[in-house]
Amino acid sequence: MKRTLSIIIALALLALVPLTLGSCGDEKPIIGIMQFGSHASLNNCYTGITQALESAGITAEGYTIERIDSNFDPAVAQTQANTLVNRGARIILAIATPSAVAAANAAADSGIPVVFCAVTDASTMENYQNITGASDVPRFEKQLDVVTAFMGKETLKIGVLYSTEESSSPYQITQLKAAAAARGTGIEILDRAVSDISTIDTQVNALIDAGVDCFINLLDNTIVGKLESNILPITREARIPVFGSEIEQVRLGCVASASIDYIAVGQLAGEAAAAILGGKRAGDIPTAVITDPQIYYNSEACASLGLIIPTVLQATDVAAEER
Repeated sequence: MKRTLSIIIALALLALVPLTLGSCGDEKPIIGIMQFGSHASLNNCYTGITQALESAGITAEGYTIERIDSNFDPAVAQTQANTLVNRGARIILAIATPSAVAAANAAADSGIPVVFCAVTDASTMENYQNITGASDVPRFEKQLDVVTAFMGKETLKIGVLYSTEESSSPYQITQLKAAAAARGTGIEILDRAVSDISTIDTQVNALIDAGVDCFINLLDNTIVGKLESNILPITREARIPVFGSEIEQVRLGCVASASIDYIAVGQLAGEAAAAILGGKRAGDIPTAVITDPQIYYNSEACASLGLIIPTVLQATDVAAEER
């Protein structure tokens, strides 16, 4: 029993050890990059951040650059943010809303600037000082154009899952429902909250039992993080299409998406961080916003579900990338 407990403690400690891209010591200024979890769009944010930092000459030669993954756990994110502040990080970049909130709370009285990335509802960060970042704002009217075109009808029941741990998701639900109501064609949004990732399967099946015609994803990292392992296997068996919120989800098997470029979102955050490291105040840098989407579809996913690819949309086939 003691040996088992020791192993568990050791593994827990290892989970808190960040991936260090620079020196192992703290003699260099620390740049902390907190990522709420690992899925392709958040990984693209990280790619964009590092590209912008490198372009500005900010590399591991002059800084200890640490990438920290919170595995979609807000409590872990808060602990990691507190650790970065206690270690005197020069700046903290936070990818996704839960990480941004954790970093902002931890750094509030420290003087350490925070740059957020991929925070959909930027008003979440308005009460904090010494903070700026890059926001991803979906255009739900464009997403609904994609959904109705691929489904071949305007009257639909659309299922949506969201996590209660993601503060921007209720905002997105409100915006999606408003976009659906504005069309006046009878689109009904059926939403289900997920308080714990272990209940995702249950809620997917509940929406299927409620008779949804398809699913649409929000920019909700907890849900997107379980897309490939939990959601798509169930919806494929039920032959119900899932529409993604960005291109990487379409590559995984969603049928289509009006997608924001998350590398570009990351680049904007990285540019803000570089400006701060160069002497600019975070509060003097306006929040950057990316909202214009490109349309992508997966011809193989469409074929498996019997969906006809609409010719009225200017869209790119991600399945063709593999051929």
